[in-house]
Amino acid sequence: MDISDSGFISPEAFSTNWQDISLLQQRSHNCLYIASRYGKRYVLKGLSADCQSLTDLLLLQQKEFSLGITLSHPNIAETYSLEQVEGCGRCIVMEYVDGVTLAEWLSTNPSHAARQRAMMQLLDALEYIHSLQLVHHDLKSSNILITRNGQNVKLIDFGLSELDTTNPQNDIQHDIQKFGQTLQLLFPARYKRLRQQCQNGRFVNMAAIRLSIEKRQRRQKRSPYVVAIIILIISALLSVHTYRIYQESEQMAQVANEYAQKQQREQEMIAQIHRLVDLETERLQYIADTCASYVAFCQQYQNFWEQHTQVRDSLANCYADDTDLKYRCVEIWTQEFGTHMMQIDTQVKQTKPLQ
Repeated sequence: MDISDSGFISPEAFSTNWQDISLLQQRSHNCLYIASRYGKRYVLKGLSADCQSLTDLLLLQQKEFSLGITLSHPNIAETYSLEQVEGCGRCIVMEYVDGVTLAEWLSTNPSHAARQRAMMQLLDALEYIHSLQLVHHDLKSSNILITRNGQNVKLIDFGLSELDTTNPQNDIQHDIQKFGQTLQLLFPARYKRLRQQCQNGRFVNMAAIRLSIEKRQRRQKRSPYVVAIIILIISALLSVHTYRIYQESEQMAQVANEYAQKQQREQEMIAQIHRLVDLETERLQYIADTCASYVAFCQQYQNFWEQHTQVRDSLANCYADDTDLKYRCVEIWTQEFGTHMMQIDTQVKQTKPLQ
């Protein structure tokens, strides 16, 4: 797009027509283009010139669009429309991601915190698509983009995905194994046991992986406190001074009191989780009862999921002053709601038509 010396976008750039179309990539029967419309850049995914009249490829393109348009997640590249574009044929219009592939990003040696954040965002995206009974099937470095602004994950290319739970190949274990391989790229010297468990089918879903990661993080955070308590106990045993022993006894009593208070706070948190999960389950059950088909339920579930995660995160943020309790809140919520969600999902599959 043309930019004037003043720094403002020229009015001509806000055209309803596609402009500045350039070939980004050509592979197999697909072509990727970058184009502008309304002063904004998009990615156009079309068929190569010799394939644009092939019915089977057009049907595959239609399927990929139908899947992509149903997805709405901050870590998944958006699909906007399916349009006829002059000079390119029929194209899927997708979000343009200003970023690099995971491998390119890792070559810049990002910090441990940045890698950890990318791992959790990728896990969020996969957990979301699996909740819609989708499997990515092609999870690899080139399909995981990291934005230049903010270093956020954007998952792309759902061309091989399926919305068919009767297909034996539509198994989330395929994505779980690929996630384990991606962990090795992100953390070559860490998560070895977790990576092996991903390959061996030890996890039933992404939520189980999340719980394993969070438990590991909690253990790491507790380690300094455990060491500190051990040192404190040894100091108390070696001390021969009565006043020193008295002081240490008071400190231990204070720790015990804080622990008791924390236990009480955790119990109150668990009661609050049960109450809110029951309300969320009732809301989801109402959606299930009023939907005419399973596909309609999946579509309604997207809006529900966004509101549901807001309720969950709002409760978890009440314990922002205590990291352990915050993680514990998400863990218990996931277990409680996950059980209800799977029951309702099974009920809809058994009682409603697919479409």
